Amino acid sequence: MSDARGGRPKWVGVVVVVFRLTMAVVITLYAWRTYEEIAIARARDSGALVQADATVEKRSEERMWSLGGAGQDRTSDVHVWYDVTVELRVNGELQTVKGAAGKDVGEHARVGLWHGKVIEVEGYYVWPGWHSGLGGNTLLALYPLCMGYLNVLAVTAGVWRARRNGTSVADPINFAFDMVLGFIAGVLAILVLIVIPGLLGSDQPRYWPLIPVATSITATLLLMRQTLRSGSIEITPAPADDTTAESKPARR
Repeated sequence: MSDARGGRPKWVGVVVVVFRLTMAVVITLYAWRTYEEIAIARARDSGALVQADATVEKRSEERMWSLGGAGQDRTSDVHVWYDVTVELRVNGELQTVKGAAGKDVGEHARVGLWHGKVIEVEGYYVWPGWHSGLGGNTLLALYPLCMGYLNVLAVTAGVWRARRNGTSVADPINFAFDMVLGFIAGVLAILVLIVIPGLLGSDQPRYWPLIPVATSITATLLLMRQTLRSGSIEITPAPADDTTAESKPARR
């Protein structure tokens, strides 16, 4: 069976609806996680984390190793360290954290909480940040798709606004080249956020998802505006909805 609106199969419409709902959920999760990371950072800076007593219920160690140097400068020196994971009982609930190396089973530890989540243990930051919570690494993997989708929505909104202002603009797909360039600008912003903090020895800003998206959308809209000004896309005044244009038979 086909969709009456476009002659396309109904399953295509179902897929489109499911995709849009999925992207709405992903964008909502990104908004929540961004708020969460910003709120945690502010709570740490202001000393607003809730202090509580915790008991170490379980402790495990994983031996890690790597060779010295990097790339072609690898050496035969072996560097060994231990990845420590502890299970804490906090306010009657069990939480697993990494990095509390100085605590053994049965010992007590002072923890800093944000809405019940362990952020610090004895003053040491143990919250895994963007690699935890709703979505975790899966959410990070979906970020390019999310950025591209928001890019398309921005162009669609721009076309809709132009039509509302009385201008008949080509379909959003005609700005595909601009959208691709804007997406590339967003990817470059991601690379900058990865490289620069590493060189400076600092963490990424907690609101980092906003930077590539803003860069991508801004670049796309500027390119779209330039495309319209240069005449690469033909724009014509929207036809007026005049129902009186048709001639009516004269009365006798």
